[in-house]
Amino acid sequence: AVVSTQSGHYGRGIQILFEINMTTDKPQLMETKVPVVEVTSSNMKEVWPSLVHSIKYSSFISLDLELSGLGDRRHLMRKSVDDRYTAIVDAAKTRSVLALGVSCWRVTQDEPEPQYYIQTYNILTLCRENFTVEPDALQFLVDHGFDFNKQYKDGIEYTPSTEDMIIFKEKKSTEPLRDVFAMILTAKCPVVTHNGLIDLAFLYQAFYAPLPANMSIFVADLQDMFKSGILDTKCLAEYLIREHATYLEYLFRKSVKRMEEAVSEGKQKVNLSFSEHKAIKTHVNHIECFAKKSASGKELCENYANHGYCKDGSKCPKSHDVNEAITSHDSHKSKKRKVEKQSDNRRNESVDSGCHRAGADAFMTGFIAANYALHLKHHPKKANGEVEGAKASKKSYQTSRDSHMSVTLEENRDIPLPLVLDPCRRAVNCLTLSGKNIPLKVMKSAFVKPSAAHMRQQH
Repeated sequence: AVVSTQSGHYGRGIQILFEINMTTDKPQLMETKVPVVEVTSSNMKEVWPSLVHSIKYSSFISLDLELSGLGDRRHLMRKSVDDRYTAIVDAAKTRSVLALGVSCWRVTQDEPEPQYYIQTYNILTLCRENFTVEPDALQFLVDHGFDFNKQYKDGIEYTPSTEDMIIFKEKKSTEPLRDVFAMILTAKCPVVTHNGLIDLAFLYQAFYAPLPANMSIFVADLQDMFKSGILDTKCLAEYLIREHATYLEYLFRKSVKRMEEAVSEGKQKVNLSFSEHKAIKTHVNHIECFAKKSASGKELCENYANHGYCKDGSKCPKSHDVNEAITSHDSHKSKKRKVEKQSDNRRNESVDSGCHRAGADAFMTGFIAANYALHLKHHPKKANGEVEGAKASKKSYQTSRDSHMSVTLEENRDIPLPLVLDPCRRAVNCLTLSGKNIPLKVMKSAFVKPSAAHMRQQH
């Protein structure tokens, strides 16, 4: 037996299917490959109409970046948020964006089950200015198939923002990446990221304007730039869903498992269809995101299982299988969960699925958001910031989180979210701060004005 999604009214597409495992009698996702358009300087003109259309008609857009480095991780984990921001600004001004992943999610049906039509792009980028490349970042990308020869040959060039450059008006015809970012800002739909503070800072510096001098001004700019709100899937996982671990592949695999269970139990699920990209099919790579590895039989690496990172990398003798980590965590749900004190930056994570690309990661980020929205719809206590089956008052850090998220809901009442994402409203405009009990709220202070550079962009 096969359970199929419907492609909706937005167009034909490749559909995700379920097949019944005859051994377990449970539905499992078929090994469906995700089509990702590779966008380069050689094909940008050809792909451009498709990209413009996808962004324009998105219900939400999920983003991901590949970077040449982040600088000293200890500085990114400083106690003071302002000190962290200073370190982020330094990294954004000295490192570069190597690839931009853009996954456009169009809602074709809200009820009885949400249906999405998805178009995903992996845009290779090339900074015109000198920039720092960190050996660890280089090794990580090479290990996961990043082609630096192709990037330097076919990357779309961009010039990082400086105080004396006239942004957009004179650069529009020569820097398409700025145009892409401008379209995302004017698309009137939410933007979804994973652990997004750093990505947003890099996007701002690379394709918008010089980063403001301090965090409060940057936050004021973000609120004005993203009028339909920002969702951080790591924040959703940490504060509302309360997952055991919150790195990207863990959340993606957990979302896949949740969707399989929904089908098995006859509950609502998220339905997906993908563009066939017939007009530009020669530029489409089909990335395997849903494949599961066979059980390794090795002892589970606890550090990797909990944080998505192991200092020994591929040399570690223990298992880095994320599905095994999920199984282990699900069998120990009663154990007390601790706040993550070490850096849990997504770019420290090692994705063993073979699908690590900015485009594929952007798709996984959107997939997590879509599944979390449906999960929260059916678990209103979680959506309201309450702890199911536990008393939050027993944990001081949970109490502070719940209080903060209660205030957040009132602040987010007027943000125009698509209906399918409304259960996530409490977490809109909240960005995760690793090791902190509360997120960073993207909200303009009455005592802080947006930056002059941002205001120039509005004219």
